[in-house]
Amino acid sequence: MTDLLDRSLHLVERLLETLIAALVLGLLLIVASQLVDRHFVTLPMAAPDAYARVMLVWLTFVGFALAVKGGVNVRVDLIDAHLPPTIRRALEYVFDVLMLALTAIIGWHGSRLIEIGADQERLGTFVTEAWPAAALFGSCVVLVLFLVLRIAQRAVGRLPVQHLHAEVD
Repeated sequence: MTDLLDRSLHLVERLLETLIAALVLGLLLIVASQLVDRHFVTLPMAAPDAYARVMLVWLTFVGFALAVKGGVNVRVDLIDAHLPPTIRRALEYVFDVLMLALTAIIGWHGSRLIEIGADQERLGTFVTEAWPAAALFGSCVVLVLFLVLRIAQRAVGRLPVQHLHAEVD
C-alpha cells in the first residue's frame, strides 16, 4: 500500500513539474512574441500580457504547492534553530496542522471564486476570471493532499524525506 501511495505521489509531483515547465515555456513564448510584435512584425494576438498574468498566477500557486511538498517553503527559523530536535519536530507537526486548516479554508472559499469568475471575461482574451481562481483552488487541493500525507507520516514516526537532511545539520 505504501509503495502505491509513494508512486502516486511521485506521479502527482511529476505532473506538477511538467505543468510548471509548460507554464514557463508559455511565458517565454509570450514575452518573446511581445518583443517581436513591438520591434519587427505586428502579431494578431490581443492582450498577451493578460495571458502572461494568468500563467504567472498558475506558476506561483503550483510552485508553492511543490515547495511545501519539498519542505523548501519560506519559513523564518531563527528560534527553531536553537530548539531541541523533539520540540522542533512537534512545532513542525503543529505548523502543518495549522497550514492544513488554513489551506482547507482558503480552498473552500476559492471554489466560490471560480463560480463568480466564470461569468467575467478578461479583456482582450478568451479566458475568464475563473482561470486564476482555479489556480488557487487546484493548488489548495494539492496542498491538502501533501499536508495530510506529511502529517500522517509524522504521526507514525516517519519523518518526511526533506526533514531528514535538516536533522543532520
